[in-house]
Amino acid sequence: MTYHPKSDFIAVMMERGFLADCTDYQGLDEALIKGCQPGYIGFDATAKSLHVGSLIQIMMLRWLQKTGHKPITLMGGGTTKVGDPSFRADERPLLTPAQIDENIAGIRKVFAAYIDYDSGAENAALMLNNDEWLADLNYLDFLRDIGRHFSVNRMLSFESVKSRLDREQSLSFLEFNYMILQAYDFMELNRRYGCILQMGGSDQWGNIVNGIDLTRRVIDHEVYGLTSPLLTTSDGKKMGKSQDGAVWLNTDMRSPYEFW
Repeated sequence: MTYHPKSDFIAVMMERGFLADCTDYQGLDEALIKGCQPGYIGFDATAKSLHVGSLIQIMMLRWLQKTGHKPITLMGGGTTKVGDPSFRADERPLLTPAQIDENIAGIRKVFAAYIDYDSGAENAALMLNNDEWLADLNYLDFLRDIGRHFSVNRMLSFESVKSRLDREQSLSFLEFNYMILQAYDFMELNRRYGCILQMGGSDQWGNIVNGIDLTRRVIDHEVYGLTSPLLTTSDGKKMGKSQDGAVWLNTDMRSPYEFW
């Protein structure tokens, strides 16, 4: 990559190999040098801890804050009720609201070691839950006001969905709506908190682009997306919590001695 960034954050992302792709390098760079800007990453509450595969995203938020900007950690209390189908071979098991709340409580412990939420500084982090705005959506209004901006043809073309269909594996209507809800999150964070940036692993590219497009169409605001490479296992699969042997970040989830 020959782009020479002006902002400290983009420079650090490039230097440390955290950057896989960006929707608009120059536009984001120019926005970041104007002052403190909010950026977010979403984390679904499908387990009581994050795993080592999430460390890159956590460090992206940490460096966003260290370079003067405001990180937002978005807990997926609402989207976890649906489940992200990205690059999965099967549907996620549905969790009860009590299980989701318990998982969020466990995940909160991870972030305190890396990100400042309490200093009162302009760039002190926020921890939010998308259930705050997703739980009370009126379905008919949502279809009319938000659903009309999404092309099914385009959604089917995203690799995360296409790979599942190519293998003739079931993709439920519930999961198919996940990408619309994640797009809505980005628009809502921009509307409520002025958030201009969504980050995530490279498998989230399609979802992030959807959020950018929706925000531009509905409220005519310019926002940006940035993805990182995925941390993979020795056989090239995404390192996550679905496979046996997940390396949890909460110390009470698994002893380090189990890996030696």
